[in-house]
Amino acid sequence: MQEGPIDYDGRFASAEGADGGPSSIERTWLSLPTGRIVATDPLGGNHDDPPAPFVQVVPPGRYRVDLLVTDRRVAAARLVVRDEPAASWESASPEGISDGSDAEVTGYDVNAGTGCFTDEQTFRQLSAEPGSDWQLTLLEDLAWLPDGPTGIPRREVDGCSGAEGDENVLVAFPSGEGDGTYRTWVGRTEHGEVTCFVTDFLLEDE
Repeated sequence: MQEGPIDYDGRFASAEGADGGPSSIERTWLSLPTGRIVATDPLGGNHDDPPAPFVQVVPPGRYRVDLLVTDRRVAAARLVVRDEPAASWESASPEGISDGSDAEVTGYDVNAGTGCFTDEQTFRQLSAEPGSDWQLTLLEDLAWLPDGPTGIPRREVDGCSGAEGDENVLVAFPSGEGDGTYRTWVGRTEHGEVTCFVTDFLLEDE
């Protein structure tokens, strides 16, 4: 796995508006009721023990999610907080994880070929629901959209405040070539404000 972040701003900018090139951008929107961000495999893992949100918190609101698609595979997923270039990058660190720990260095495990961005409140509410209808919805949508985003709208999550009925409160996407362990980075402006979160699916390492 790479030791440091690469030029994500450059990678996304080069694919923006591409017409017939090797890379393109797929885009959607995500509502974060609390601004406490979770990146995880929404279809795998133990939902009785939801993943911790990142220590890097953003204001509650509606944010853009960009997928960098290369040769019909999602190479990276970016949650845009400010539409500004990053002056520096740091690891997105889950709460309760000490600096330099394996979880901070390696990222999250994918066991079902899917990653996502969501809000801690949303994921806890989804995880507490009996059955797995929302997971089946994601599986069906991803089967039709193998290189694009799909989402769980607000209306599917009882009690999730801060979003309109049709706004996504979870955005999922295929994870590169499939299962693995993928790290999320946080970009900051020169004044220290968060610009984005980027999960890299390591297609550049091939």
